[in-house]
Amino acid sequence: MTPTFAYQFNRILRGSLPGFLTAVLALLSVVPTGISGFAVVTPSFVAISVFYWSIHRPYLMSAPLVFLLGIFSDFLTGAPLGLSSLGLLLIHGIAVSQRRVFVGKAFLLTWSGYLMIAFAVAMISWIVACLYSLSIMPLMPILTQFVLSLLVFPLFAWGFGILQNNVLKHT
Repeated sequence: MTPTFAYQFNRILRGSLPGFLTAVLALLSVVPTGISGFAVVTPSFVAISVFYWSIHRPYLMSAPLVFLLGIFSDFLTGAPLGLSSLGLLLIHGIAVSQRRVFVGKAFLLTWSGYLMIAFAVAMISWIVACLYSLSIMPLMPILTQFVLSLLVFPLFAWGFGILQNNVLKHT
């Protein structure tokens, strides 16, 4: 028996949720908050989302989607095109290759894994940005963004977990 159109459409909508949610988070990361200097150090919501979904639903967060999300993020933030894609693809590649280490383990292991991966990607992004601008860029905004991302990671992981358990249970 073939599935109905409504069932297939529902499944496609639920399957596109991680990518759509990550794009919305990219938009939210550039919304003006009125907090002086916050735009420079906004937590990397997109990196958190890519890391989480690459571990828990890698078939819904594919490398081409991650690349497009990175380009979209670069357009929104004004970063050099491809810089976010490079970082996000590194996060995705490491998360997918090491997902057996993270899945089903204690949250602290996942959080520490994000810490190491995000720090390495932040440093690589800083080096690439320095090379791109042919000058030494300030390191403090990158480190502040990293720490803020690390601090909000548990909240996002909790929310994504609820979403995964309730909406994406059968995708």
